[in-house]
Amino acid sequence: MAKTCTECGGAMSVGVVVDHGYGHNYPERWQKGEAEKSFWTGLKERRGEQRDVETWCCDRCGLLRSYALPKDR
Repeated sequence: MAKTCTECGGAMSVGVVVDHGYGHNYPERWQKGEAEKSFWTGLKERRGEQRDVETWCCDRCGLLRSYALPKDR
């Protein structure tokens, strides 16, 4: 589905924000709730409460708009 930028009216393209880990690259994920620190990993993960993130970028002004996708997708 095509999206239009809410700031300038330009066309938007779908993409991904890359999360760089130690020796790995992952697509960004959204997690419900407040961030909780973890001694070993920096941030506690609650995988059952995470959703994939789809990010759109305006081809004209560069605005980024991210959406947490439904869990079944």
